[in-house]
Amino acid sequence: MGGISVGGGHGGKKNLDSEIPLVPFIDLLLCCVMFLLVTAVWNRLARLDANQQVPGQQAQMDQPPPEETIRLYLQVTQAGYTIASTAGERIEIPKAGDAYDVETLRTRLQERRQAEPNRRDMIVAPEDGVLYEDVIAAMDLTIGEGFPEVSLSDGASL
Repeated sequence: MGGISVGGGHGGKKNLDSEIPLVPFIDLLLCCVMFLLVTAVWNRLARLDANQQVPGQQAQMDQPPPEETIRLYLQVTQAGYTIASTAGERIEIPKAGDAYDVETLRTRLQERRQAEPNRRDMIVAPEDGVLYEDVIAAMDLTIGEGFPEVSLSDGASL
């Protein structure tokens, strides 16, 4: 234990030596340090790095502008599927009765995969009102047919 002397024993006054328990203070300090370390690690994992182009920033001149790539979309609508690209091509796959025509979509995706064997990405864009299970089925089929980099977009952005 640590001790502190707060008064003398001279002049008829009482000696006022006090002992401060240091072990609980050290325990409290260690608990606070451990808590701060743990929260700092989780804070780092939860952080999302993002860059924003602000009008005041200058673009670096040594970098060439990014080349425009053709995006491939799979639109899931109330009427069926549509495979479209930003190049302007569209393949309509209407519903077979009340159900989506999954087999025709599978063959069209296989044809697209054979036409572009190096393409790995596709954007699935469901329309409002399409059931969640139909969107997930389309995404699973797209991944299964060789487009593993599937992203989800809203149908309004097309």
